[in-house]
Amino acid sequence: MTINTISDINNLECRNKDYSVNISGVVGLSVRVYPNGKKEYYLRYPHPHIDGKRPRMMLGRVDEVSLHEVKYKADAILAMVAQGVDPKAIHQQEKVNKYAHLKNATFAEIVQAWRDNKIASRRMAKSSKLSFSESTLAFWDLCLGYMCREIGDIRMNDITSEMILSVCESIQNNDNQATFVGASTRLYTEKVFAFAVARGLCERNVAVDTRGELAPANSGKHLPAITKPDKFAKLLQDMAAFKGASAITLAAMNLLPYVFVRSIDLRSMRWRDIDWNNKLWEFSPTKGQGRDDMVSHLVVPLATQVIHRLREIQAMTGHKEYVFASMRASSNAYISKATLVQLFHRLGYKDVQCAHGFRASAKTLLMEQPELRYSDIVTELQLGHRIKDTHGGAYNRLDELDTRVKMMQDWADYIDKLRLIV
Repeated sequence: MTINTISDINNLECRNKDYSVNISGVVGLSVRVYPNGKKEYYLRYPHPHIDGKRPRMMLGRVDEVSLHEVKYKADAILAMVAQGVDPKAIHQQEKVNKYAHLKNATFAEIVQAWRDNKIASRRMAKSSKLSFSESTLAFWDLCLGYMCREIGDIRMNDITSEMILSVCESIQNNDNQATFVGASTRLYTEKVFAFAVARGLCERNVAVDTRGELAPANSGKHLPAITKPDKFAKLLQDMAAFKGASAITLAAMNLLPYVFVRSIDLRSMRWRDIDWNNKLWEFSPTKGQGRDDMVSHLVVPLATQVIHRLREIQAMTGHKEYVFASMRASSNAYISKATLVQLFHRLGYKDVQCAHGFRASAKTLLMEQPELRYSDIVTELQLGHRIKDTHGGAYNRLDELDTRVKMMQDWADYIDKLRLIV
């Protein structure tokens, strides 16, 4: 089969695996179709300097670039190749040169470049119609605004870890500011430095040296959680009976107890991260990036009950990227945090149980109940926490996956039984 018109592309059906179909008129140009419905243009071209090598370039998504435009773009690239120019090398050089003028720039200038890059990357990766929410952008500006007021005019190589720590400590010591803001300011400052170091704009990430020197982001915050079997059973029953929300929101709420991940990780769950054959969900926890007390990659074994629920949800959002995709016109690709927060308030569990509280509920019940009795190490690993030895070093290879597979199935069976208790 060969593509001749945009109608041919629109008629391409999704399969269980990715596949490509050639486009007529341009050698090496094709459309790649993904199981989630995404379609992208790709061009394979003969490398101008290495015989037998045919690199591949992504030229855009079908819903963003017209067929006529992508053919024109492909022809231009092949013309460059014919002249002995590698288009990927040119593209990479353009990316490097993009930030050359910011070599050892001020902190405020790098912050703006980091912010612009984050927004541009999000749009390119997902859709030109999607971006970060206004609340996210406002929080970036709040946190980094504190830092910019103090060290914004200082050049990156002249900033020290002491300067960064001083600003963050002053935020945490201010009664009008939550410790969360101070800790978040430190984290975003580290991300800005990482951005600069990766692009050769400063020598080292001095913000890394401030890790562990501040009060944690959740210090003093009360995250309510039910840890008694009888009360937890009542909660599960109330959740199952509640009908005052959309089907996808209710599905998210009722899946949360089984997997007990953070709200953001459940809400942003992607279909492509689910290994159906091995019944595993593998992803990078949002809170784990850049933190030495949390893993950067987490495997969640999926009990039989979870697989069944996910198959039901697949009928609603299987054609989208996210499992709990937002079903209304919104800048959010998936359901919001506020959506889940309000559910527990409407259920009558405000200050009694929150979405994040299922982590504490699961850990406590898994360790204390006679029919479960799982160890602190195994439960901590499933929560995505790093396990350290007596010298403070992390057991990087310890994952106890086989034990965790059994634990997650036992946990699913346990909470199903609790739900049936009258």
